[in-house]
Amino acid sequence: MYKSLLLALVCVGLLTSCGNSEELERLRKENTDLKAQLDLLNAAKKPKYILKLKLKQASFSLSVKKHIRNAMNAIEFELPVDKDFYDSVSEGTEIVDKFRFGSLVLYGTLGDWEMTVRGKEIRE
Repeated sequence: MYKSLLLALVCVGLLTSCGNSEELERLRKENTDLKAQLDLLNAAKKPKYILKLKLKQASFSLSVKKHIRNAMNAIEFELPVDKDFYDSVSEGTEIVDKFRFGSLVLYGTLGDWEMTVRGKEIRE
């Protein structure tokens, strides 16, 4: 008689604990989802530091055609950056001035890539 009562208690305990385990997992998942949503909301509230950059190719040449082509092929784009980098540059700062060694070797032309800061903006 005690064995059957003990067995019944063990079965009830196992069934009850399974329900709690499932409920606990559901609550953990819900908690994780809520934290992810909160992180997204907090990220949306942070100001975004945007640099407006201009990238162009520069050629050391007497050819007006090359200079016009380089000016027309220049691109401007925006790039989000962190606050420290945003504060370290100002309008007109040259980010990249890279000599194109391959063009010198293959084509005999002197040129480089220039990337400059055209503007700065903070978006809320």
